[in-house]
Amino acid sequence: MKKLVLFFLSFSTLILISCSSNESEIISNTSPNINKDKSSKVQSYTIDRNPDGSYFINFDTPKNTKIDTYKNPDNTNEIVISQTHHLNNNKKGKTQFLIDDELLKINILEATNKKNSYITIEDDFYNKNKSDKPKFLNDYSLTKNTDGSFTLNFEVKDNVIADFIYNEKNKTHEVHLKSGKSKNKYFSRNINVSDKKILKIDFVNHKYNKKSKRIHINKKPRQIIEEVFI
Repeated sequence: MKKLVLFFLSFSTLILISCSSNESEIISNTSPNINKDKSSKVQSYTIDRNPDGSYFINFDTPKNTKIDTYKNPDNTNEIVISQTHHLNNNKKGKTQFLIDDELLKINILEATNKKNSYITIEDDFYNKNKSDKPKFLNDYSLTKNTDGSFTLNFEVKDNVIADFIYNEKNKTHEVHLKSGKSKNKYFSRNINVSDKKILKIDFVNHKYNKKSKRIHINKKPRQIIEEVFI
């Protein structure tokens, strides 16, 4: 009888050891996946417009991040950001885009945290004649910061005055540009996004028309960025 009891005790001990070993394997297998989920989010990105009118977006992401770009039939540019097992260094991806009929649409899809960012840019740079090129704005960039805010940096041509105004009615941050004496050519502005996660920025150009003797207002380029969690 004692031998039988000892046998069952030994068998139970083996089962407990086996279960503990299996639990350890499960924990060790799931922990790396959790870390990869956290490390595959976008840290920041910057949208730039060059003096020639072309646009590009530059991403700053952690390691184990893959960036794929697609062109949809409706001319929307889709950027898919996901995790991968093949990259060990921080990823800094740079992709160039061209304006199509004064419109550029970029959708950033973050597969890990199910976050989509929809970027719409309106710009008439390519549709202007050489004599009618914008006389105020040279180039600009918009950076999404790690804290959720945005930083707008831009350069104007000589003798251009820049004023920042928030249009409460349209919920739009406006940069008004007009001719005038100014010592500054480089400007920077930090912008916080509303609770609705929608950012609107308009460059408002005040151009004097000699024939009509009136000031013509052109609101381009303009950007709209909307962030959605799905």
